[in-house]
Amino acid sequence: MAPFPLSLIFGKNKRPRDDIRYRQKPTLKGVMTAFLATQAAIFLLLLAGLSLTGTVVALFASMPVFLVLSPVLVPAGITTTILASCLMAGGTSGVTGLTILMWLYKQFTGKDLPKIPGLNPGGGAAAGGAAPAPAAPAAKPAAKPAAKPGG
Repeated sequence: MAPFPLSLIFGKNKRPRDDIRYRQKPTLKGVMTAFLATQAAIFLLLLAGLSLTGTVVALFASMPVFLVLSPVLVPAGITTTILASCLMAGGTSGVTGLTILMWLYKQFTGKDLPKIPGLNPGGGAAAGGAAPAPAAPAAKPAAKPAAKPGG
């Protein structure tokens, strides 16, 4: 016999989760974590917006320079590299901020985010692998042999 009740593993929780008597009160650590993570997410999202805006403005401002100084490829390459780096920094900051917000949502609600129809996380060409092949239709079971007469 198991030293603990198996209903803890396989049984249903006898306490309703939304009963106010069984809810945990927020701790100072939890409140501070939420506050600091929210501040970090907001800062990173603002940084992403500023970086994206600055990159677009610099790109539009540098277009005439690219056209006039087209024979000078080294400064154009350096400028393009700097602009691409800024764009990557902005995108990375934005993704990091959104990841923090998703983590906060999961941490405090205990639920995953609502699923987006058509989005396939963790698979496909975006994950670095080939798209999975469609499954073959299931084979039909063999027909049962006819009953023997007189048997």
